[in-house]
Amino acid sequence: MEQINNIINFFKNITQEQLIDVAIAIIIICVLSILSPLLSYLIIKMFNIKEKDKRKIKRNPFYLPIKALLISIGIYIGILIINPPKAILDICKKLFNIVVICIIAKGLVNFVDPKKGIIKKLRNDDKPDGNRTVASFTGKILKYIIYIGAGLLILAVWGINPSSLIAGLGVGSAVVALAAQDFVKNLISGFSILSDRPFLVGDWIMVGTNEGEVIEISFRTTKIKTADNTVVTIQNSLFSTNTVINYARMEQRRYLMNIKLPLETNSDKIEKIVNRIKFILDNSDNIDKEKTRVNFNTIELDGVNIIIIIYTDIVAYGEYLNFRENINTQILKVLESENVKIAYPGQNVYVHKVEDENNTTE
Repeated sequence: MEQINNIINFFKNITQEQLIDVAIAIIIICVLSILSPLLSYLIIKMFNIKEKDKRKIKRNPFYLPIKALLISIGIYIGILIINPPKAILDICKKLFNIVVICIIAKGLVNFVDPKKGIIKKLRNDDKPDGNRTVASFTGKILKYIIYIGAGLLILAVWGINPSSLIAGLGVGSAVVALAAQDFVKNLISGFSILSDRPFLVGDWIMVGTNEGEVIEISFRTTKIKTADNTVVTIQNSLFSTNTVINYARMEQRRYLMNIKLPLETNSDKIEKIVNRIKFILDNSDNIDKEKTRVNFNTIELDGVNIIIIIYTDIVAYGEYLNFRENINTQILKVLESENVKIAYPGQNVYVHKVEDENNTTE
C-alpha cells in the first residue's frame, strides 16, 4: 500500500523536467516495441546465416522470447530515465529480473519442446521404433527442470532461500513425502518404460481392460486413444502390475472363424462350400497361404461345423477390422449363392398324439 501511495505522490508532484523524462521514456518504449520484431529477426539471423526462409526464422524457439525481452528492456530503460523514488525503483528492478527469468525460461522451454527446437531433431517419425518416445519424454523432463530452476531463481530475487523454505516445512515434509510416493512410483515406471520400451508412441496396446493407440508417454502417465476415439490416461505405475499386450509387435494376426451349417446340408454342398472358400482365400491379398486352413470340422447336434483359420500380415487394428469385414462378406456371398443359411441353436419338439378312445365311434 505504501508503494502505491509513493507512485501516486510521484505523479502528483511531477515537475516539467520529469515530464520531459516521461516523454523520452515513452518514446524509447514505443521505438523498441516497434523495432523488436526486426531486431529479433536480425539476432536470430546472426546465428542462422544460411537460413533464407523468413518464416522459419520467425518460428525459431527464441524469436518471441527475444522480442518480449527487447520490449521489457525498453520499459526498464524508460523507468530508469524517469528515476522514480528508490522504493519504487527497487520493486521495478525485482520485477524486471523476474520478467527476464521468465522470458529466458520460456525460450529454453521452446528450445527443448518435442515439437520444435533441438529435441525435434532427435525425432524420426518415419521409424515406428524410432526416437519419438525418447524425444517426447526427454523434452518433458527438461521442461520441468527449467520450470523448477526458474522458480528457484524467482524466489532468490525476492530474497527467499529455497533451502530454508524446505527446512521450514518441518513436520509437513513428512506429509509431502507421503503424498509424493505415487509420484515417485510413476516416475520410476516412466523411466522403466523409456528404457525397456515395451511400447512406443503409435503402438496399439492392451493393458488391463484398456486397449488403444499410445498417443503420449510422460514421466507420470501414459495416454492411449481407444477404438471409439476416447482418450484414457493411465498411471505409469499400473504398467508394472498389469500385463501389457503390444499388438504393434505382432508379425501376423490370426483370424479364427467357425461356420455352423444346418444338419440337413448334404455332403456335396459342404464340400463345394469348403472349396469355394479356399479359392477365395487363396486369391486374397495379405494372407499367409501356407497357414490358411478351411476344413469340415465337426458334426454336432445342432449343425455341421466348418472351421476357417487365417493368418494375415495386417496388424494395424483399423486395417485389420476392414480385412475381416471383407473376408466375412465374401464368405456370406458364397453361402447365399449356395442357398445355405447359417444354423442357429435350436431344439425340435416332437408331440405324440394319443387318440381318445371315448370319442371313437363304432
